[in-house]
Amino acid sequence: MGCPKCGGTGFIDKGGVLELCDCRYEGVNLQKYLNIPPRFVSAEFENYVPISASQKQALETCIHYAYSFEPKEGKGLTLIGPPQMGKTHLVVAILKTVYRKKRIRGVFFDTKDLFYRLQNYANTEKYHRFMNLLLNASLLALDDLGSERLSDWRIETLSHIISHRYNFLKSTLITTNYPLLKQSEDEVAKALEERLSPAIVGKIYQMTDVIYLST
Repeated sequence: MGCPKCGGTGFIDKGGVLELCDCRYEGVNLQKYLNIPPRFVSAEFENYVPISASQKQALETCIHYAYSFEPKEGKGLTLIGPPQMGKTHLVVAILKTVYRKKRIRGVFFDTKDLFYRLQNYANTEKYHRFMNLLLNASLLALDDLGSERLSDWRIETLSHIISHRYNFLKSTLITTNYPLLKQSEDEVAKALEERLSPAIVGKIYQMTDVIYLST
């Protein structure tokens, strides 16, 4: 039996303008489509349990971002805090909500896995297709940024991805355990501006709103 809204065509005629029917999205495997890790397949805003004021504020900010997402603005979020704060949970919930409400596909990548794939795909057609996805996805989540071992090639590749998305107004979600800027000379190794580069961090500041999570 066809969909009662569109009669099985997949489109609804709204005064001469054809719109995709909701039935086109039913049955979509969000885990696979958005590349969500199995551990976070059930992550939603509704089951995120904040235990601190900063986590509660982060939840509210992420909900507002997801429901008001406008891809043409090219604005993203950077979630910073120690492990077990729920940063990845919130980013996955954003991806799901943006897809459900806006029908915009975002993609999730742990940065270590991202670099592993790029190295695996080197000198193949898969490399170009994958890099095109990283550069041009309407919404890209880079999880655990800075935790990977950062060779010159990885820093250069990340700089290319961030710079392209910055220049072409592509929205990016970032989670990291590291502060963006060093707070003192003793914290050089703990800051992303030293682990990546001041240029990359400068673009992250301009293209995302920064959210700090703590206990």
